[in-house]
Formats: sequence, C-alpha cells, structure tokens
Amino acid sequence: MKKITRKNLMAALKQLNGVAIASIDSITEVKLTGGKKNPHKDRVTKVLKHGSIMFACNMNNNSYNDMVKRRLKAEGKDPESFKLSKRVWGERVPNTPFVLHKGQVYVEAIFLKAPKNVSYLLDGKPIDKNQINGLPKKSEGKQGGLDNKVAIRTYKLDSITKLRMGALSVG
Repeated sequence: MKKITRKNLMAALKQLNGVAIASIDSITEVKLTGGKKNPHKDRVTKVLKHGSIMFACNMNNNSYNDMVKRRLKAEGKDPESFKLSKRVWGERVPNTPFVLHKGQVYVEAIFLKAPKNVSYLLDGKPIDKNQINGLPKKSEGKQGGLDNKVAIRTYKLDSITKLRMGALSVG
C-alpha cells in the first residue's frame, strides 16, 4: 500500500468522479453540552478505528440524497418524501467531498455501516462512554421517515489519523 500526504489525498479525491470506498481511523474533539460548568469540557476525544465509509464526488447527482431515497424505497416508503436540505455549516467545494469552514478543510463521508471500533478518551486516558458528562445524542434527522438512517459525517482533515482507500494509505 502506497502512503501519501493529506495534500496528495486531497488531490486524489478532487480527481475522483463518483464514489470511493475507504476505511478511516480518526481522533476527534467531542463537543459536550453543559457549557463551562461541565467538568469534562474540552477534555474528551473520540477514537474511531476502521470505519467503513464512502466518499462521494457529486458530478451529476448527490450520493447522500440517492442513498436515502433507495433505502426509503427498499423500506416500502415514498422516496419523494425526502427533500435534501442545504448544509447547516460550511461551504461544500463543488464536485468534491470537501467542505470549507472557518479556514479549515473538512471531508464529508457516508458510513456504509455503523462503526464498531469507537472509544473515548478523557485527558488521553480511556473512559467509558456512559461516564462522560454532557455527551450529546447523534441524530440523523427524519430522512423521510427512514428506519435505516444514512449516517453522514464531516471530518476535519487533520483529525484523520489513517485512511485506506484502494492502493492509497494516509497516516
């Protein structure tokens, strides 16, 4: 497997026409509820190992939109009940999986299945998820009433510790 830099990864994804399947490892800061009174504020990180994801470079359509509609149809629900909304934050770079926000580069990915190798650290030491104060619950939105929700996540490029995609490896 060939190792590449994050800059070269960005160049490779910019050339992608369609989708790419990858495995991702990351360490991300966890935003907690409770404000300054939360004793865990700014001390918790989430570690993901071997997350199975898909990057989409939307040349002619939106892969997230298409995936939600396919799943709605498979569940016997009306695919037209789902209407794609604008991004809540950041600006998507057209025809790439990249999002720009406050001078930082992020990459948007769709999970192909729920990640199983997730752990949390408090000040760099393992902590059980149930012991974290103010951990918010993730919501995938209504997605037209979909039961099998499509999980889409946006990672700061610097939070990706390892990425395996075809013959390419970063990290």
